[in-house]
Amino acid sequence: MIKIGFLINPIAGMGGKVALKGTDGKEIIAEAIRRGATPIAEKKATEFFQGIVNSSFGKQVEFLIPKGVMAENVIRDNPKFIKKLNFQIIEHISIPKTTTSMDTKRVVEEFLNKDVALIIFVGGDGTAQDVHSKVNNECPILGIPSGVKIHSSVFARSVQKSIDLIKKFAQGQTEFREAEIIDLDEVSFRKGILNTRLYGTCTVPHEPTLMQLTKTHIKITNSEENNIQGITDYLKEEISSKVLYILGSGSTIKKISNAFSKDVQKDKTLLGIDAVLNGKLIHRDMTESDILSLLQEYSNNQVNLILTPIGGQGFILGRGNQQISPEVIEKIGIKSILIIATRSKIDSLPNKVLHVDTGNFELDSKLMGYQKVLVDYNEYWTLKID
Repeated sequence: MIKIGFLINPIAGMGGKVALKGTDGKEIIAEAIRRGATPIAEKKATEFFQGIVNSSFGKQVEFLIPKGVMAENVIRDNPKFIKKLNFQIIEHISIPKTTTSMDTKRVVEEFLNKDVALIIFVGGDGTAQDVHSKVNNECPILGIPSGVKIHSSVFARSVQKSIDLIKKFAQGQTEFREAEIIDLDEVSFRKGILNTRLYGTCTVPHEPTLMQLTKTHIKITNSEENNIQGITDYLKEEISSKVLYILGSGSTIKKISNAFSKDVQKDKTLLGIDAVLNGKLIHRDMTESDILSLLQEYSNNQVNLILTPIGGQGFILGRGNQQISPEVIEKIGIKSILIIATRSKIDSLPNKVLHVDTGNFELDSKLMGYQKVLVDYNEYWTLKID
């Protein structure tokens, strides 16, 4: 029997759909709730445990879990989990309804005292930082992505990939490597400024097809600028005044937004989701609710969604753009998604593969396959989405 510590950061990812770029700090959490944000980490944990009980290896694993909202509630709310999961609750550590980083750290200390073979956490970069502060390479860790940013490389690519990793781990087929934990200043991030630093490294299961890599920033060179200009020039010729364009986040999309007009490029948010119609920016930094309302208002217009992958990681959905939810994608339509990227950004991706993690397994399956990516003036590359 392999003992695994498992915890949830209940607030992780709540700021995504409501365009808050994260949930660090009590004031931001309160604002997320005011905007209608709902917890998503418990849903991720439920999907994970569902995969474990449905697996052929689930009986080989015992989970050590904290009380209440940090894991126990997910199991208690599902009779199937109570019956089929091997789990032990840490009874002597009291968990408040509203948790903080100190609760994460206390639970991790107890995991280490109980000599767990692996620590799994549901959260984002901030949770990874809290776990690392106590683990200090004493025990391997694995993140199930539930945060907004998720720049670090200690995370599985999705819930399903984390289940696949645990299968390999339980069967003794896993090697290990050092992975980076990247922390991002959320205050600067909300202002459109990327201010990141390397917080540290942790040992993680090594499986390139299942783990995500650290986000990288592409160095701007003359050839890169020419490449972006080629994409921009091509879009200028293709843009229709009757189409509603939803522009994703990222520096690449901000640069090519000049194709609509200089005013659009000036006002386009770097890290938000914005809408353009007839050469004008009609909505900035939209929440999921804003996008759905806009789609309803312009239901008679064709809608195009323009996305770009994250450098070094390859995610086009599910990292930093949770406002573009499964509900939004279903309304826009998969065929109305345009992916753009410079050649150097594509070259930065392992095997030139793109990824999606929308939180909806059926939608992810529909998105997977091969997709054309605009990489220069009227030049498309066909890339795989995994």
